Amino acid sequence: MSLYKIQSSVQEVAEAISAVLNVDVTIIDENLCRVAATGKYRTFIGEKIPINCSYELIFKKKSPEFIQAPKDNKVCKTCARKETCIELATLGYPIIKNKECIGVIGLNAFNEEQKNNLMEKYNSLLVFLKKLSDLLIGNLNYYETIKELIIQGEETGKIIDGLENGIIGIDNNGKIKFVNSKVEDLFKIKKENIIDKQIDNILPELNVDLDNHSFQEKKIKISNKKLSFIIKNIPVVVENKKVSNIIEVHKTTDMVRNAYKIVGVQNNIGFEDIIGNSEEIVKVKEISGRVAQSDSTVLLRGESGTGKELFARAIHYASPRKHAPIIPINCASIPDNLLESELFGYEGGAFTGAKREGQMGKFELANGGTLFLDEIGDLPIHLQPKLLRVLQEQSFMRIGGKELISINFRLIAATNKNLEEMVKEGKFREDLYYRLNIIPIYIPPLRNRKKDILILSEAMLKKYCIKLEKDIEGFSSEVKEAFIKYNWPGNIRELENIIEYLVNISNKDTITIDDLPDSIKGSLNKDLEHIDSNKLTLKQQMENYEKHIITSMLKEYGTSTKAKKQISNILDINLATFYRKLTKYDLQ
Repeated sequence: MSLYKIQSSVQEVAEAISAVLNVDVTIIDENLCRVAATGKYRTFIGEKIPINCSYELIFKKKSPEFIQAPKDNKVCKTCARKETCIELATLGYPIIKNKECIGVIGLNAFNEEQKNNLMEKYNSLLVFLKKLSDLLIGNLNYYETIKELIIQGEETGKIIDGLENGIIGIDNNGKIKFVNSKVEDLFKIKKENIIDKQIDNILPELNVDLDNHSFQEKKIKISNKKLSFIIKNIPVVVENKKVSNIIEVHKTTDMVRNAYKIVGVQNNIGFEDIIGNSEEIVKVKEISGRVAQSDSTVLLRGESGTGKELFARAIHYASPRKHAPIIPINCASIPDNLLESELFGYEGGAFTGAKREGQMGKFELANGGTLFLDEIGDLPIHLQPKLLRVLQEQSFMRIGGKELISINFRLIAATNKNLEEMVKEGKFREDLYYRLNIIPIYIPPLRNRKKDILILSEAMLKKYCIKLEKDIEGFSSEVKEAFIKYNWPGNIRELENIIEYLVNISNKDTITIDDLPDSIKGSLNKDLEHIDSNKLTLKQQMENYEKHIITSMLKEYGTSTKAKKQISNILDINLATFYRKLTKYDLQ
């Protein structure tokens, strides 16, 4: 914190004060050493002030002090140079930074004119010295900031130089700002020969599109040989404005090439792309938008077809990780014996049938981005502790590997299962459940957001009319009413399938009730029967509606024991009660 760090600036301030006020100036630091001085004390720069000097008192009190006739003043009676002091008056002003005194500005009068000048202008001098004190603190802060930036720059440079990938930093005009050592090795060039040069002139074969975040494979001639590289362009955006670009260069192997094919160029999904303005879905979007900014694990819960993956992608693209990939994997769609290698990857020759060059796993591909584990409830029990270990330690080994690979990804998981019940039954690890259930977000079923059904229907109609080159204006009022009354056990996925079906089979300007599939028409007829109050009692209507709901759920989820447990959880009724209702309505 010493003012000696900015000694030249402190001396300039001392000389400026002396020139303006026609007095001698001394400035000391927290060690009571003269950092700067003019006139009679100039030769004492670098030396400590006398023991018990009045400036020491000012330093301790952290307040200004004006002293007349130092030889006779009680403040100065213990000063080591009292007998030889020739000052007639002195004004000391503390330099305060973060409530700590880091120095004192002293004005010294050696004749009556200077003394009178200090006395007459005392109040205005305090204001003047306050501004100069602030100026010195500002200069010191600037110095410390620059020093910190230099240190950080050196540290960042060492980190970048140690990366396995080549890194090239360029400005918006394509001028090279920095490269790491890997670039020198890959392209056989020296960084001092290319800094501030146009990248198109140095490496024309890169031909990087600076406006797009993309992966490309390039063939580049080096030492008369054509070598293959994966080139990744990452725009650097500050306050919604692109300020530069980072080019990552990977020497291509089959493993790297295949990895980037898996990642591909991903379309950004925002919360604005999630259609619906019902209170239920707006609330979920607001919560998801808030948690997107953190790195905490998110568990998306809801029935099949409610759009959990869409929310996962929206959270990713609203997060600081949006320039890195989101890597999805469906735990239910991959056989148990393959899922581990999909997640962890493997080294060449790790097992029979393994690729010679090995393969990156989803953990590695998601590094810096987001890993989306869909259907997490179907993760095999033997893999659950391994996933938990990766999440806790942020590192893993490939199958057959010997080195730990550090990773840093955000996890978003999704399930339509009752994990709490699975934990009780021993089918899901309790410790993994608590590690996943940090931020649970429940996606409502379509039947609970009736307000959105027609909005979704219209959007999907436009989508499939464009895709199938049809010209359909809309739905009849009867179809709209049917859509609202229908229970939609398959949720948005079922709605989209129905719309695609209707666009395919319709040959009219408007989709009518006759176009609807039998599943919806049959359900609609039953609903109409239920509400015929002239024929049925209220109890009968309620029982018929209950039977209809259970029948629809059985069609959606099946009739296995596992499916019945799932349905009872969704309906929030006891399993024994559910079986009694099956018997009552002859649905066994």
